[in-house]
Amino acid sequence: MSIEERLLQVATVINEIDDPKVPRNIRRQAKETCEQWLLNKSKKLDVRIAMSQSKLEELYEDPNIPPEFGTLILQINTELERLLTELL
Repeated sequence: MSIEERLLQVATVINEIDDPKVPRNIRRQAKETCEQWLLNKSKKLDVRIAMSQSKLEELYEDPNIPPEFGTLILQINTELERLLTELL
C-alpha cells in the first residue's frame, strides 16, 4: 500500500473525531488539518505529515477533548510517525 493510500486511511480515522461528543472547535480543527495539510498534494509529503502531527498534537492538548478521542489522536500520530520514518 502506498503512502498516499495510507494517508487517506489516516484521514478517514481523523474524520471519526466528527462526533457530537467532541467540541465543535476541535472537530473543525481536525477537519482543517486533513484538508489543509494531510491531503493537500500541493505541499511536500514530509511537510504534510509533520504539520498534521503538530496540529493533532495541539488538539490532543486541548483540555476539552474527550479521553477516547485523545487516545485516537495518539494512535493517529503514531501512524503518522511511522509514515514519516519510512519516507525519510
